[in-house]
Amino acid sequence: MVRLAPFINTGFAAILNNADDDAADPRDDDDDGGCCGTLTSGGTESILLACKAHRDRARDLRGIASPEIVAPTTVHAAFQKAAHYFGMRLILVDVDERTGLVDVDDVRRNMTRNTVLVAGSAPNFPHGIIDPIRELSELARERGVGFHSDCCLGGMILPFVERLQADGRLDDVASRPDDDVDVIPPYDFRLPGVTSLSADMHKYGYAPKGASCVMYSSEELRRYQYFVSIDWTGGIYASPTLAGSRPGGISVATWAGMVHLGEEGYLELTEGIIRTTRAIREGIRGENGIDGLEVIGNPLSSVVAFRSTSPKEVNIYGVGQAMAKNGWNLNSLQYPSCLHICCTNLHCGKETAFLTDLRSAVEEVRAHPEKYAGGSAAVYGMAHSIPDATLLEPIARGFVDALFSG
Repeated sequence: MVRLAPFINTGFAAILNNADDDAADPRDDDDDGGCCGTLTSGGTESILLACKAHRDRARDLRGIASPEIVAPTTVHAAFQKAAHYFGMRLILVDVDERTGLVDVDDVRRNMTRNTVLVAGSAPNFPHGIIDPIRELSELARERGVGFHSDCCLGGMILPFVERLQADGRLDDVASRPDDDVDVIPPYDFRLPGVTSLSADMHKYGYAPKGASCVMYSSEELRRYQYFVSIDWTGGIYASPTLAGSRPGGISVATWAGMVHLGEEGYLELTEGIIRTTRAIREGIRGENGIDGLEVIGNPLSSVVAFRSTSPKEVNIYGVGQAMAKNGWNLNSLQYPSCLHICCTNLHCGKETAFLTDLRSAVEEVRAHPEKYAGGSAAVYGMAHSIPDATLLEPIARGFVDALFSG
């Protein structure tokens, strides 16, 4: 007997198979060109599985015993987790602090004969910047290694931004309508060098938490994701993902939600989000922007990150504290010190209020810096001043322990 976890019975298997097929391309029923995938519990699992698949394939076909991943510093921490779990070395390449982009030549210089995977984000979580996926994936293809496009944040919004742009529905909010600065660059299997891709349906797919997918350019590569045990006393065991069992309700609800919204539903939601995001982006950096702040790079999706142009005058973490007083919960980020807002449909129509409060927060922190010397501003300031960053690890572990202490 072969036990296929989590396919407990044929009925459930049929439902998941239908959902997996829809995840391959929710936009149409055209031939998928061989791409395939599986549903997972979230973006972290999707990234873990992609790293495992490329590791195992390189070990099988190339005899790579010390596998390496090369990626920008802005990739999700799940790549660090994958390297830790699977005995891989992660080589992180610095990005430009102003543009948020990695230099492709720097990536090339960090690749070795042990490289099994190059990775990039579309977009990355910290700054909302889309990495140069075309150039990075082509570099990987030239070297005969895999490339993973992490679209966990953008996978359910970028395709609809492309459609909106093609239809001219975003022309009036482009930063420079006379050129293509805001055109979404290719990031998926349209590029021959992309061998795997991750996308979260529980973000802009509006599915229940715990719904993501990992996609591959071929079934041959996907097979390296599986785990198989042929000598277990309980029978032959085969599992496609990390979990042996998983809740079927999330998969079903994800499929139902996507079908319910449909393409027009996603287009409508995406248009509102992008209009709000672009308004915030231009409100900070535009001709009448906010003195003391600068946007990092040219964010094209739903995230806008900004930092202080004069950290001694305007503590960016203090700005975050001041914004929190007005009900805005912004993410505090580091390297460089900055804040970001990740816009959702809940922010639509509130861009003017956000910019007004942000301008006031900057003025407040500049005028009264002593009021914003504690709290998160002090924590992040301390973190940056510690000579040995490894000292922070036991503090972080202690914080997690505290969550279980009741």
